[in-house]
Amino acid sequence: MTGKQIANYCSICGAKLERREWHGVIRPVCPACGHVVYFDPKVAVVVWIERDEQVLLIQRAYEPGMGKWALPAGFVDAGEPPEEAATREVWEETGLKTHITRLIDVFPKRDNGLADIVIAYKATIIAGELQAGDDAADAQWFGKDNLPPLVFYPSITLVNRWLANEL
Repeated sequence: MTGKQIANYCSICGAKLERREWHGVIRPVCPACGHVVYFDPKVAVVVWIERDEQVLLIQRAYEPGMGKWALPAGFVDAGEPPEEAATREVWEETGLKTHITRLIDVFPKRDNGLADIVIAYKATIIAGELQAGDDAADAQWFGKDNLPPLVFYPSITLVNRWLANEL
């Protein structure tokens, strides 16, 4: 359990929770009804879109990473298939409708990003006009010779693979 994961009272019966070892991990457990609290990871998606030897990047409007650039990305909502989250996030941040063509990779948390798991997809554009929206201050196409300052492990890793002709 990390410091940001806090549960003090049982969501089932309202009793004060105790910290106990449960299946090898210290977890909040209700002494009254036995309910065990599990903290689920935050899952996000990131989308690689390339055309004419350029990659689509968005400029972060907010922290973390405000002012730096990343691939279009965002959180998967509860009950939402990750592929749908990917197309939704691209639409919200860029105004572009996309079609997911393949899974690229799955990334663990390795930086100060807000997601614990990031699923990377490759997509193609099927409609729309490029226009920054949602939490993107800007959205632009960049070639290998004019990349801006990047943020977040998945975006940096995928761009580096692209630069090495491995993507």
